Amino acid sequence: MAKYKQLFLMGLLLAIVSCEQPSPPATAEAGKVAFNITSYLQQQRQMLETRQPMVLKSVATQGQEPEVVETPDIDWEDELAVFEQADLSRPSLQEFYTRQEQVLEDGSTAIEFTKLEGANPQVQYLRLVMSPEGKLKQLHARLEDKNIIFFSRRTINLSTNPQTGDIADYHVEGVQKMVLGDTLRYEVKANL
Repeated sequence: MAKYKQLFLMGLLLAIVSCEQPSPPATAEAGKVAFNITSYLQQQRQMLETRQPMVLKSVATQGQEPEVVETPDIDWEDELAVFEQADLSRPSLQEFYTRQEQVLEDGSTAIEFTKLEGANPQVQYLRLVMSPEGKLKQLHARLEDKNIIFFSRRTINLSTNPQTGDIADYHVEGVQKMVLGDTLRYEVKANL
């Protein structure tokens, strides 16, 4: 009987320990989740595909004059894909970054994510400026991909309409290099 009593007490102790509340994050900052860029871009894509606004777009590659086009025919999924790569809203990604917040003079909040020393994520740096209402005002990021055959570095910027939070313009500047190929520098600017 004593043997069963010990097993019962051991089981009860395990049940109590397993019901313990998880410990909160070490700091308030560690528990905060980044703005979900992917969700924002999906919503913007749907709106842009419906409205089909006129877009003034400039594309330039090194040594070439920019090609400027004004058109409503834009593949928004392809066009905004590079900005999705800057999404750090998944908690597993945030362990590679330090996060700093600053309230700006106009009441907006600037949130900066800087990669930790020794970490090698694609997003090297991300800065978001959010309105007091929680709408995205600006996005600035540096992305880098590299492996044994390919290297790519891009600086991306996106600004929104202050009243609506909808995309107003964006800018992508980058460089690509294949191991056995030439280096290609390019720049894309668009105004909606």
